[in-house]
Amino acid sequence: MSRYDVETLVRDTFLSHEAEADEGGGDLTGAVRARVARRRRRARAAGAGAAAVAVLVTAGVVPALTGERPARPSAVDTAAEDRAATADWRWESSLGAEIRVPAHWAVNDSGCGMTDAPSVVRGKTVERACWSPEPADKEIAVLDQWPMEPSQPGGAGFVQRAVDVGGVLAVRAEGRLPDGRFAGTVTVSGRQVAVTVRTRDEATTRRILDSFRLVETDHAGCPTRLVPVAPAPLPGQKSPGPPTAQTTEDQKQMPFVPGDPSSISVCSYGSLDSYRERRDRIEASARLSGAEATALAAALNAARPGGNPAPPGLACAPPDPLGYEALLLVRHQGEEVWVRVNWNGCTRGLDNGASRAQLTMSLLRNIMGPMKTGYSLSHDLPD
Repeated sequence: MSRYDVETLVRDTFLSHEAEADEGGGDLTGAVRARVARRRRRARAAGAGAAAVAVLVTAGVVPALTGERPARPSAVDTAAEDRAATADWRWESSLGAEIRVPAHWAVNDSGCGMTDAPSVVRGKTVERACWSPEPADKEIAVLDQWPMEPSQPGGAGFVQRAVDVGGVLAVRAEGRLPDGRFAGTVTVSGRQVAVTVRTRDEATTRRILDSFRLVETDHAGCPTRLVPVAPAPLPGQKSPGPPTAQTTEDQKQMPFVPGDPSSISVCSYGSLDSYRERRDRIEASARLSGAEATALAAALNAARPGGNPAPPGLACAPPDPLGYEALLLVRHQGEEVWVRVNWNGCTRGLDNGASRAQLTMSLLRNIMGPMKTGYSLSHDLPD
């Protein structure tokens, strides 16, 4: 018996919960609303006032209207997924959520000029404007704020159920599309994140949906929300903290990052001048190792010292600890060097917390290439 057969058996155990749907006239959304109404009436009778939490609602999405955790089957068996990890599958991250997809799948092969190759889609912002129809046999998994069209899960013929994702209420919908593909979604309204899956194989769709999880630190080691990272002192400022024993000459001779890192994680949070409503969450990440990590470290160490000049006409404020567009986590002998990367605004360039280096277009392409997401520039960088 496969673990998916086991899951089907477990689902049948929870069929008794379907009686709850009868309270809402057979509609899962209505059932949840009915339960919420009863709880609110009890709360008012007890004299305990509570503020209603406003959440965004899309078609087929159950709103998380109560902080009480419902007794629901889990959408994800993280332990089972981790035990089942093989070289044939990999993790992908965006917006504080992760999914596992087949290792041979492409990244962001969707939209304008898409092929029929299977692909995961995450953190896709800047792209060419054109319309390319999705091939009827294309296999795809999309991490985004809401289920992506053409999704149809949540529509007619798709079975919906409320599920628990790491203690957060979510809705899972599964069914089959007219083109024959097996499709499904898991939508977490309270976190504004969802996965949409369409594949030719039911087991593949189910496994991707099963792997969906919410994380604070993703598989690459990247914080999934912007965290304060102290910038290097500006010229003329004193470095924060106690003085070190290093002399100025010693510091000049130190490489910007270790030249032989065990790995480098690239954490992309998006350009400062686009998608501002999503700017606090990670868009995409990648972890480089071996020759790729060594080559990127060499490029960083070859960068010209000192940050890029501020574009003319900008009124520049002191650097913001949250004001970066990407982070590089350079690991060496059990330690990490965090490098802030900015290509827009006043404090453009690279910043390792102690010193700055200049960013060029070629270096930016090296840094952001693994993301396959695109990026926007408000002012030119040197070649």
